[in-house]
Amino acid sequence: MIKLKNYIFNCVTLIISILIALLIINFTLIKISPQKLFPRPLAGSLPNILLTFYPDTYNKMNLHNYVAILGDSYAQGGGDAYLNGTYDYSIMHHLHKNDKKNYLSFARAGYGSISAVSNLVKMHKLSHLSYFIKDLNKPESIIFFFYEGNDLKDNIAEYNRFIANNEEVGDYTLRRINENIKLNHLDKLVNNFPILPFLGELYKDLENLFIRAFAKNELKEIKSLITSRIKKLFGHTIVLDDIPVDNLTWKNSIKNHKKIKNIRPVQGAAIHLLDKEISTALEIFFESIKYIKFWAQTNKIYIVYLPSPISTYVWNEPIVIYYQNNLEKIKTTSNEKNNLNSIFIRNQIKNFSKNNGIEFLDTTDYIFEKGKNAALHGPLDWGHFNYEGYKNISNYMIKNISNN
Repeated sequence: MIKLKNYIFNCVTLIISILIALLIINFTLIKISPQKLFPRPLAGSLPNILLTFYPDTYNKMNLHNYVAILGDSYAQGGGDAYLNGTYDYSIMHHLHKNDKKNYLSFARAGYGSISAVSNLVKMHKLSHLSYFIKDLNKPESIIFFFYEGNDLKDNIAEYNRFIANNEEVGDYTLRRINENIKLNHLDKLVNNFPILPFLGELYKDLENLFIRAFAKNELKEIKSLITSRIKKLFGHTIVLDDIPVDNLTWKNSIKNHKKIKNIRPVQGAAIHLLDKEISTALEIFFESIKYIKFWAQTNKIYIVYLPSPISTYVWNEPIVIYYQNNLEKIKTTSNEKNNLNSIFIRNQIKNFSKNNGIEFLDTTDYIFEKGKNAALHGPLDWGHFNYEGYKNISNYMIKNISNN
């Protein structure tokens, strides 16, 4: 009987100790800047509410006013600087260093326009239901980063999946936003105890690493097969997306003002989409912007246009933009085709911005000039800007926003 009591006592003590430890960790997660607390490899395991506060780009003691950053992984700061553990890996870091304003990131990898604006509204609502996070006001200004490489593709993919019969694009956009910003019991639980999903995501990450370690040899064989097929097709090697590329070749091409050999598939200005799809995807973007402008009740809204890698440099043709299923499908484009798409998209956004009292910052020409003398992508992640790329974007913004 005494042994049973001791056993029960020890179990209860252990459970209470674990709960106290979790509460302490949970409080630490919320109160200390996640960027300072977590090594970069663990950042991806953070729940959505903490990803908003991950970049160390705000004053925790005074969050009354802040700038909301919207967009996808480009707005979030994905790329080599992030992968390498660089402190100021994003545009937000450079902007914050310049003007000391509070910048909060509502941008997430893979977001289309609807998800981008929905996340700001949802995080604002959740902050008012949290026991630990200070209530957020609506932002004093909003910067929406539009990336020509896949924002429209993401919009049209979601549209094709969720559109209802005979539904207008405006009605579809509003319906999807309203669906996204609804809160359920799980949202509220995670909001106050972010340690729970963090531990779950951390377990998944470790499991994936374990699986990938065993699959390494098989993956090498697949890469070798695909690379050999590309050699036969184009006469030179195109390296797969997850293999680091020798940046020396890239830099030498730029330095000597040569056209850049397409050594891996790159993104262009909505090259995959038909004209009608581009128009529909743009309309979704415009409706999303109008929604967030009305919700935020601010006239300080900026759309920053980010060029794709194809728009940043001059390439040897044909330019490979993607391949699927071990080269069963390979799609290419030209500099001219990409430029025509890019100009059309930029003009559409420029006209929309002018008609709706929104400041439009087009970084394309500026980045193209900078790309003549420096590699602004890679070498690890050629799908995103590197440190120099993001630094140049922020320099352009600082110069142009301050003049308005």
